[in-house]
Amino acid sequence: MQRRKRIHMISVILACMLMLESPAVSMAAVQPEKSETVVMTSAAAAGTASKTSGKVRMVILAASGGVVKKKASADGTVVLPPDKNGKGYTFLGWSTRKNQTGNPQYQAYERIKLTKTIRLYPVRYYWNTEPDLDVSNLADQLTNYSGVIFVGDSRTMMMKKTLERQYGSSVHKKVWFVDKSGEGLEWMRQYGGKLLMNELKGKTSKKSKPVAVIFNMGVNDLIHRNGKSIDYRSVVSQYTSYMNSLSKKLKKYNCKLFYMSVNPVNTAMKPTRKESEVRAFNNTLRRGLNSSFTWINSYSYFIKNGYSTHCEFRGNTDDGLHYSMITYKRIYAYVIKKLQKM
Repeated sequence: MQRRKRIHMISVILACMLMLESPAVSMAAVQPEKSETVVMTSAAAAGTASKTSGKVRMVILAASGGVVKKKASADGTVVLPPDKNGKGYTFLGWSTRKNQTGNPQYQAYERIKLTKTIRLYPVRYYWNTEPDLDVSNLADQLTNYSGVIFVGDSRTMMMKKTLERQYGSSVHKKVWFVDKSGEGLEWMRQYGGKLLMNELKGKTSKKSKPVAVIFNMGVNDLIHRNGKSIDYRSVVSQYTSYMNSLSKKLKKYNCKLFYMSVNPVNTAMKPTRKESEVRAFNNTLRRGLNSSFTWINSYSYFIKNGYSTHCEFRGNTDDGLHYSMITYKRIYAYVIKKLQKM
């Protein structure tokens, strides 16, 4: 009898011990470990790529200052940075191929979607490969126009100085300039438009062939002054309104209107302007101009074919904004050859 009581007591004690342990086991099963929480937070920050593959997608850039790694944001995209021009070359953009000298796959500040980690290499245009064109007689070959007027800022002024320095005053026989260094839309409103109309008065008539007017302005209105951002949409809106209004005033003159795109800059050399805003300005203005204008897409041509930025008019310095005399002649030749087909 006593033996049975002892066995019963032992069974009760064991049952109580199991009941006490089971809640602890249950709580341990639902409590996350600290390491698991860190992994989950990291995956969420890294975006979809980390959740699906367990790896962070990135772009690895062979930049001039060394290798740069940029991780994809939550939506799997990366904004590509600019890179500095170097001794004897201009940076044009990025490519998956090494040693490319033109026609980059991607441009600075372009946002790309990553499906995996990729390596990109700088596309560099070497100045010693740039052709030095003879453009002395190009304007004489124009058959559809009696002459050409270029309207612009310091870049236009430097093109004029290049032609004058190499070909003398004879260049002004059929090619004229309305320009002001460092200026933009406000100057056009106050002075440039009037100066242009004065030029047209003495150079057009109903009996002669039309004068081609080439506008090339906007880069000075895209400046980030004192490090402040700009609203390029507002800038484009003002340009569109003014240029379309000006075109109506110019109808009384025998002229045909063209707008040459704002040409490339390099933010890494002069951080006051941003490549993506130049491209956005060009694209938006092209769509907004009325039918009086014909667009000349020189920007894409020189990104594809290269240009040089050691500026003789700035002591052979490279500010990523102004060009060499050889490049200014190529820009001039590009426009004149376009006019021959229009």
